[in-house]
Amino acid sequence: MDQNRYVLLCALLVVAAFAGGYATARLSPGMDSVSTAQFRAALESGDWVHRAHTISGYVAQLEPENLQEAVEIVEARKRWLSQDELRLFMGAWARLDPETAFARSLTWPDHTRNKGAAAAIYGWALYDPGAARGALMTIGDTSLKALLLDRMVAAWAHGPDRDGVTLYIASLPDDLARDRLTSILIREILAEGHGAVVEWAEEIPETSENDFKATALAKAAGILAQDDHGVAAEFAERNRDSPGSASAFAAVARRWVNKDPEAAIAWARNLPEGGDRNRVVQAAFVQWQKQNPSLAERWLDGAEKSPELDTARFVVARRLAVTSPPKALEGVRRITDPQLRQTGLVSVLGQWMQSDPEAAGAWLARNPVPDSVRKQVQGKRKKRSGRPSIDEGPG
Repeated sequence: MDQNRYVLLCALLVVAAFAGGYATARLSPGMDSVSTAQFRAALESGDWVHRAHTISGYVAQLEPENLQEAVEIVEARKRWLSQDELRLFMGAWARLDPETAFARSLTWPDHTRNKGAAAAIYGWALYDPGAARGALMTIGDTSLKALLLDRMVAAWAHGPDRDGVTLYIASLPDDLARDRLTSILIREILAEGHGAVVEWAEEIPETSENDFKATALAKAAGILAQDDHGVAAEFAERNRDSPGSASAFAAVARRWVNKDPEAAIAWARNLPEGGDRNRVVQAAFVQWQKQNPSLAERWLDGAEKSPELDTARFVVARRLAVTSPPKALEGVRRITDPQLRQTGLVSVLGQWMQSDPEAAGAWLARNPVPDSVRKQVQGKRKKRSGRPSIDEGPG
């Protein structure tokens, strides 16, 4: 190394050391407390790290004596505070006076109300989820109520009363809202590891309200599969005899497809024969088709005829009926189930008759088709057009 480069390197090291010391000094100011003046100045700072550090220090010492002044400072800057910053302050305020914190946030305008109320209800639910739930249930705005329920469940799950939040979610109607809250709960549990999620789900009684066991197994399997499909597959297989286990297998397959579609479908096809296996294969294939239709359909073209692939072929045929009816019909004729194959033929040919009756008629004339299918297709065309079908004369 020549002398000039050595001098430059030394200079850069000195600058780096000075900058590191300056940053450390700003983050660790060596003071026992953060003053209200420092808090006010931090909220006006453009340095997010300095602002968050100062807010954290100040709210840690928030007491009834300085609460009102702190609220006034926050309300003056609330439009420019992030969700995380508001959560720090509102959580501290909720520890002192949750009812007022929540009620005050509801008076704030526009999106600031949502941020503030969500932060307040989260802080409140950390200490008293029952009271927080009672307060949010008085909200008439359905979108705001949904947001607050999400935050309330997340905070409740973060605390020691996991059984309480589980029973609460299980008592809700079996709908999309309960599915969403179940996922929020599981992701909070996931912070303790895969084993904690497995233990939680398996401890739910088979007789839980509104078939909650099935929902919990399916949601847990899907979330576990995002991290480790092997763990998720083992979990689903161990709970094969539980209610709704097919949904758990399907959840694993859909998540696994995102990483390795052929491996996921091979796993699904190796499940015990029956309707549940076929539904899991279909779920996996449909997910793959959404991500990469050309690759998924090319794989299906090369796969042998097999009952568990029937529904996948039917789904693809319905899609191709609009753009490539002959190709769609090739796929339909590889369906092994006679009833599903007939339904597919009627569906594709009916669609083709609407878009290009001459080509569809020519195909029917060249290819053997069950009389029952031919009659259904021709009957549909006659009904829709009001004209004789292709095999009928003028009368």
